[in-house]
Parts: sequence; structure tokens; C-alpha cells
Amino acid sequence: MSSTEDTSDSPQGPAELEADTAAEAHGPDEPVFDRPAAGPGADGDNGSGGRPRPAGPGESEKEDSKDEKKKEKSATRRDGSDEDFDGLASVLRGGTTLDRPRRNAVSASGNSYYFEQFTLGADSRAEIHAVDFDPRDVAQYREVHQTVDQQSQMAARLREHHVVALSGEPGSGRQSTALVLLAGVCGNDRIKILHTEAPSFAQALVAQAEKLLTSGDGFLVDLGDQPVKLSTVAALSGLAHSRNAYVVVIGERGPVDPDQLQPYAVAHRRPDPNAVLRAHLRAALALHSSSACTEDECGDGHVSAFVTGMLADQQVQRIVGGAPSVRAVVDFAVLLAEQLHAGQTGLDEAVGRWRNRLRRLAKHILQKPPEGSQHSTLDPHRQAFLIAYALFNGHPLADVFWAADMLSATVLPLFETREPPIGVHLFDRDLDQLIPPAMRGAGLSGASAQGEDNPRRALLGDEKLMLAVIEVAWHDYDSLRPPLRMWLTRMVGTSPLERIHVRAAQIAGILLGHDFDSVYRDLVSDWARGTAPYRQCAALALAMAAGDPQLAPRVRRQVRSWAGSPDWRLQDSAARTFGTSVGIEDVNDALRSLRELGTRPELALRNSVAFSMALLFLADGTEPVADALERWITADNEYLARHAIRTMLILGRYSVGADRRDRPVLAHLAMQDSAREKALVLLWRRALLSQGHSARAWDLLRRWLLGGDADPELGGFLEAFVPHVCTGQLSRRLMFNLDMWIKRYPESGCIRRVRKHLDGGSTQGGDQES
Repeated sequence: MSSTEDTSDSPQGPAELEADTAAEAHGPDEPVFDRPAAGPGADGDNGSGGRPRPAGPGESEKEDSKDEKKKEKSATRRDGSDEDFDGLASVLRGGTTLDRPRRNAVSASGNSYYFEQFTLGADSRAEIHAVDFDPRDVAQYREVHQTVDQQSQMAARLREHHVVALSGEPGSGRQSTALVLLAGVCGNDRIKILHTEAPSFAQALVAQAEKLLTSGDGFLVDLGDQPVKLSTVAALSGLAHSRNAYVVVIGERGPVDPDQLQPYAVAHRRPDPNAVLRAHLRAALALHSSSACTEDECGDGHVSAFVTGMLADQQVQRIVGGAPSVRAVVDFAVLLAEQLHAGQTGLDEAVGRWRNRLRRLAKHILQKPPEGSQHSTLDPHRQAFLIAYALFNGHPLADVFWAADMLSATVLPLFETREPPIGVHLFDRDLDQLIPPAMRGAGLSGASAQGEDNPRRALLGDEKLMLAVIEVAWHDYDSLRPPLRMWLTRMVGTSPLERIHVRAAQIAGILLGHDFDSVYRDLVSDWARGTAPYRQCAALALAMAAGDPQLAPRVRRQVRSWAGSPDWRLQDSAARTFGTSVGIEDVNDALRSLRELGTRPELALRNSVAFSMALLFLADGTEPVADALERWITADNEYLARHAIRTMLILGRYSVGADRRDRPVLAHLAMQDSAREKALVLLWRRALLSQGHSARAWDLLRRWLLGGDADPELGGFLEAFVPHVCTGQLSRRLMFNLDMWIKRYPESGCIRRVRKHLDGGSTQGGDQES
């Protein structure tokens, strides 16, 4: 039997189980998006510009082929499994490259614990890649870097501990400071940046430090908004010191708290923006003066007077004072340097260009190249690539190429006439030619990446360009709306990657902010009635839109409407939304809503309630979710117990953190609270007895016991806990599994001690269920 099947919690024979599985396959129809409309005006067009739509109620019943029935059965089984949870949680908790108000749908940190996946017994070590910084870039950083508060203290701590953590706001110049600090101990040519997709970057680095930290080199580690513990930084310090390597960790205030990470962390504050402007203005003007300038007045005196005038200008001061980041001040300095000989008129034009720069660049990306230009033969391939590059900022270039091909080769031909057919010239797709210089981010050279599998990434010079491209595409190019909707839908329906799904949902959420009625009616509403990946994206899109305070009440009303709908798909979409930031805003209210949804038979075979319960637990809802699980497992409603078991099996794979990698967080809670222990006994007992969950439950129990070998305190707890769980008929099954595991893991003392505990008669009277 597949471990992903879900049946009733009572034991049953193979024949009954087979009948139940067959009944599941003929449950509520699963709409699919695998037959898109052929384009505007095609047969079956539902009046939305040729966009694909979910199959209506009963449409799938018209499919008579065995392949279609197998597809429906497979989709239903998969929708009831938890095999996709870890990928989804990893992407959501890993953060995104969107600007802060729209950062991600699920918070990445909690007040009580920081969780990482419990991977004992499985080879799921995170891949970390090292990329060299170009020494010339480092030299330029050092030349124009402006000293920040406590920089001398940062340098001293790096030399002493071989690790320093810089805690500050995004855009405060932390990378520049980190490079200057590392260059001071390693030189310009020995600096690397470490990158991983894992949500537990610091913990993964500690685990792989012996391989990654090479002697004499400096390493920059950007945690984004991931939290880090003192024990993790201390362990990293010892490893770096022993290997004569240096590490600078940069993180955000809050997740990386300098007060909690002493003596390794220092608060990083933004340097004086006027000092940054002056330094970069002089650097840009130095390049100008070294060129063959034909102007009469281009001497040092004129340049100094120009710099002084720029710093005193009120327009300049307003822009510099409101700059969102140090990078923005740097870019503005380069623009001002071009006005050296332009006078006040040139300055006024430069200010106007700056204020409208992202919108103009977005229009440039979306415009068709003029006939006869060097890019005209690649249009619309180049346009599609630039759109994908902007919207998939921060993603591996493989994602960008895939999304661009989807747009140019699959979607756009359905909406436009191409005569003659456009050839695709592979060698004309040079990134340096395809991407305008104004789009590109600076700092990394993909050619110097170590390892063939190291992914180069799309990197914008200004992350807000992504938002500008979306706004311009939606408001200025009305004809792009149907293709954009279809593109997002196709990406969700075609790609197996969670990060692609999440980015498509984020884009849809941003579009909701521009035109809620239209985008909801023509896109998100269809997703909410689609298959599980579409329903998850509908939930994430609403969560993204809820980041706008003006839209938050409307989003909450929409989610309530879904929850009250008779359509189980909309109920499922509502349940998924409660696991995002919409639910995190009020965890107790989200739990009440999930309880109501969990009592309904329509969602009994679905994983949405368990997914959201687990996401709330991992985000910041440890105590209230644990309390809810205690109530659900003893509830009269059998469906709530199923959801509680599913949630337990998902959370059972997560440990407390890097300092206790082998201790499951659920066991940790039970070890601290007898009431939690009693509830966990009931959850485990029901899971081990359940035909639909027992295989996963026994395997998870094996992993817990193996964790007890590395954690003596956990081992001691499990020696009494496991026999208490496995009473009655479970005691015989436990002994059978223990005997099998002892042969498989002869070195495991915890498994042997539990078996010895059973032989000692600790389960006498165990036939009485407690």
C-alpha cells in the first residue's frame, strides 16, 4: 500500500482498504489545466482572452479514457499526502528577493524555537556553493567605502574570533562593509560568497565547514531574514579558527540580534548618505576626467565646485535623504556625474530621470526593438527573456530560461501572428547583449563559480524593477494581460518546482494590488478551483496582496467567502490561506477557522488543513498549535483526529535547531510538559494504528529512536515514552520492528534499551488503553 493513501483510522483488512482507495479515486472531481485554450476566439473560449480555465463541475466525468481516470486517482492520492510539505516550507521560509513589505507569505522566524528539518537517517544535506568575488570589484568597494559606526570593533572581533555577524537593515551597506573587513584579513583575491537554497543556512554551514572553509580565505554569508542562534555562531567561530578561515555573516535585525549573539555580533548602521554620495560622485568624475573630455572647464577646480554644488542642492538632498538604500545613492551619484557640464537644466533633467527611472527602464524592456536593430531578429524572444529575468530576480538562470521559453514559444504565439516564423539563434543569446546594463546587478562573476552545478542567478541592479515591470505590463500594455495570466497559469501547471509556483503566486499577488477585481475574477478565482498546486498558489497570491494594508480587509473577506462555500475546492483554498501571513496575523482566529474546516468530510482526504497547521507552528504558533492538536486528537469528530495525525507526522520531521539537531521539537515539548506528553502519546498511538498513516509513523519512530543515540536526554525520554505509546496490539508490532531495527542498526543503544525495557515487563497490563 502506498504511504500516501488515507483511509479511516480503524484497522481494516486489505479488501476493505482497497475498496476505500477506490472510493477515494471517485471522490470530488479534480479540475486540471492540461488543455489550455487555443487562443483568442478559439473554441471553448470563456470570454477571458483565451486563458485556460479549470474544468467545470462534472466535466472530468466526460473523460472515458483509462489514462484520465488514472490521472484523477493519482492527483487525489497526492493531494492527501504530505510529501510536498518540506519543499513548500523550505521555499516560503527561505525568503524572497521582493522588497520588504512584500517579503514572503510565511514568517521565517519564531519567538520560541527555530526549526530545521529532522533529517537523521536520510541523506538530505543542503548544497552550499562558493563563488569567488572578482578582486577588481573588491578593490573598487574598498576605494569608495565609507566607514560605519563600530567598524573598528567589527574588524577586531573578526580577527579575534574569525567570525563576525553584522546585524542591520537591508540596504544599509552591509555587503560593502563585509568585503572591506574580509579584504583586511585575507586580501582582495581570497574572498568568496557562500550560497544555498536551504532554509537553515547557518546550521548547514556548520555541518559542512570542514569542506567549505579553506585556509586563508574569507567568506561572506548572507542569511537574508533567517534567524541564527548563539550556539551556531560559536560553533562556526571554532571551526573557522581551526581552519584559519574568516567568515562575515550578514543578517537582519531581529532574526540576527546583536544583543543575543555576543561577542560575535555588531549592529550595522547605514553610513552618512552624503559621504556616500561624495565618494561615489568623485569616483565617477575621476573616470570622466581621465577620458578624452573636450570641454574647456574640466579641471580639478571645476570638479570640486560641481561636487560642492551637488551636495548643497535641495533637490539632490531630498533624493539622497529619501534613498531606500546605499545602492540607490551610488546609482544616483553616477547619474549626477553625467551632468558635469550640463548646468542647472541638466540637473533638473537628471532629477526627473531618476524619479522615473524604473518605469522608463520597464517600458524599455517591454518595447519592441526598432526594425533593423541588432535585437530585432530575436524579438519577441529577447522581450520574453527580459521579462522573465526581471520577474525571476534572485532565481537560478535555469528558471529564467525556462520561464522565458514558456512565454515566447508557448504562450505568445497563441495571441499574436508571426509572419515569417522567427528563428532562434542560440549563439545570439549572449547575456551581456540581451540584458541592458541598467538592469544588471553587480558584484558576482558566474564564470568564477566553483563547481559545475553552481547556479548563476538573475540579479537586478534595483530589486524594485520587478515591481515596475509588473506595473507597466499591466497598466500600459493592455494586450499583455491575457498572455500574462496564461503564462502564470502554465508555469504553475507545468513546473514541478515549488520556487516557480511561489514566484508565480507572488506575481499574481502584486497584480491583485493593481487591479483586485479583474485579477481575482480572471486568474485567482480559477486557481482557487484548480488542482492542489493552483489552490496553493491562490492562497499565496491572496497572502501577498494582504501585505497592502488597504487590501488586507478585502482579502480576509474573500478567504471567509471561500471557507463558507459549498465547493470543497474553495474550502481547501481557504484552509491553505490560513497557513500564510493571513493566518499568522491572528493565529488563534486561524486555528478556529481551520478547526471548522477540519470537521467537514469534504476535506478529510486533503492535506491543506495539516499543511496550514504545520506552517503556523513553524512560523510562530508553537504553543497555540500544540494546544489545538491536544484538543483535536480527543475530539468527537473523526476528521479532526485525522488532521491532527497528519500534522504530527509532518512536524515530527523537524528538530529544535542546530544545537539539538537530533531532538524532534514535538519530543522536546513533551519532555518539558506532562500535558504535552499525554497528548503526544495519543497522537502517536492513533498514527501507528491508522491504516493510512502507520507506515510513515513507524518510519518516523525509527528516526526518533536513532536520534536518541546522539541525544542521551532524548534517549532516556524515549525509553519510557515508546512503551507507553505501544500498548496492547501495538506492543507486539513494536517488538517486531525493534528486532528488525536492531539487526539493521546494531550500533544503536537507544533501540536496544527500549527492547530491553519491553523484556523487563514494563508493558504488563498494557492491554488497557489509556
